[in-house]
Amino acid sequence: MNENIFIIEDGVLLGIEKNNNINNVIIPDNVTRIGKYAFYQCENLVSVTISNNVTSIGEGAFARCTILKSVTMSDSVKYIGNGAFFKCESLKSITIPDGVTSIGYREFYGCESLKSITIPDSVTSIGDDAFCECESLKSITIPDSVTSIGEGAFGDCTSLKSITIPDSVTSIGEWSFYNCTSLKSITIPNSVTSIGIDAFPDNCKVIRK
Repeated sequence: MNENIFIIEDGVLLGIEKNNNINNVIIPDNVTRIGKYAFYQCENLVSVTISNNVTSIGEGAFARCTILKSVTMSDSVKYIGNGAFFKCESLKSITIPDGVTSIGYREFYGCESLKSITIPDSVTSIGDDAFCECESLKSITIPDSVTSIGEGAFGDCTSLKSITIPDSVTSIGEWSFYNCTSLKSITIPNSVTSIGIDAFPDNCKVIRK
């Protein structure tokens, strides 16, 4: 790959040269951070491999990359910004690196092809609308490090049938599972002391343990 297509300043990848129809990206080793909106709306981008030197991915970095199917990240990544993968409609699976502590606002919003997500034990919070409109997501396991699930976090995940909420969770935000029409029952641990309005769909049986 021609590394001259990248715009890099002081280790921060700011973007790529205009009019570049690149499909597959390997982030260069001299990059330590991917800046805000660095690849925003790169309509031809299919795959991204992020080098072991990258520690953070900025807000909206890959937002609206609508045919992006594959993202490979190492555990060097400790921070992923809000909306980093917003509306990546072709993304089918993602493994969040161990060391990331929060899943931000609208981080995977509208990733309608996303079927598999792996959340590490380092994550303590799932932000508002984090997985909203992930219509292909059928099941998810929340690790026992998570203490809060934000507003609308899994709203409109219409294929979601199974979710495990651990004893570590203390709050579930408004509309967290709103319109999850395939979710027929959910077990809420006694650790949860706050549940927002319309957190669960009307047809879902809420079981307290």
